[in-house]
Amino acid sequence: MEFNAVTLALFLAGGLRLCVPVLLAALGESVSERAGVFTIGLEGLMLFGASASALGLALTGSPVLALGAGMLGGLLAAAVLAAGTVLARANQIVMGIGFNLFAVGATSLIRQLWLSGAPAAGSMRSVTMLKLPGLSELPVVGRAIFSQSPVFYLAVLVTLGLWFTFRFTRSGLLLRAVGENALAADAAGHNVLGLRFSATLFTGLMAGLGGAYLCIVASGGTFVDNMTAGRGYLAIAIAIFARWKPLRVLMVAIVLGLLEALQFQGQYLGINIAPSLLMAMPFAVALVAWIMMGRAGAAPGDLGRPFLRGSGR
Repeated sequence: MEFNAVTLALFLAGGLRLCVPVLLAALGESVSERAGVFTIGLEGLMLFGASASALGLALTGSPVLALGAGMLGGLLAAAVLAAGTVLARANQIVMGIGFNLFAVGATSLIRQLWLSGAPAAGSMRSVTMLKLPGLSELPVVGRAIFSQSPVFYLAVLVTLGLWFTFRFTRSGLLLRAVGENALAADAAGHNVLGLRFSATLFTGLMAGLGGAYLCIVASGGTFVDNMTAGRGYLAIAIAIFARWKPLRVLMVAIVLGLLEALQFQGQYLGINIAPSLLMAMPFAVALVAWIMMGRAGAAPGDLGRPFLRGSGR
């Protein structure tokens, strides 16, 4: 295929579509980590969101309601995870890994019991494309940016909302306070456990929507075992690499989405890079992010530390 404005627009559009699930999950992870909760179970939350959306689609036939079911599934799963890590003060990394393993088995069982004979889904256009009047007619960017899924526009709005919250509101300040120094926040009279629990629920909501997007928008309503394929871990890396700042999370997620799009469209753009190398590049970014987190002072001060009043932690 000849490289031209059309192929460029298709490439950009593909990158933006592919970035949505990890963007949503990374935004949620940024909130919980700002509050001091290291949600390693993000992969599992996305899986529960994906399976819940497939179940919702099978029951209602509505892709919009299916996305809502995915968000609800992620929220309920996050409540279980938060009960263990925030309230019961279990080790966040150990419980997160165990939760991810449980999610793989549980969602596979859900597929076998309730989704194997699901009826064929109807039209998905209401959730796959929303052309913004006037803007969608612009050359290149019209097709690439302004003819996306409504979920993409929602993700951008959530990004801007979180940026504003962290930067200008009291709620954002409190969230950062319980992540940096939970004892000081508690001494000031703030409910540390309540704020951390709420932050984890928000993470589940976003991860559930990310998983639902994978199932409903990207896969036409079909759920397959372990369909997240490591995107939850990649979202954690994005949050760390972007220093938990929503606008940076958006930019990093888009870059990784474009890298993923190169696997499918790179040859059309005249880029001769082995697809296997392109597949590895996002995870190379993840490795860099983990290394960066190990630097002193890089993370919120109380990230990953359970809060117990009077314990000195």
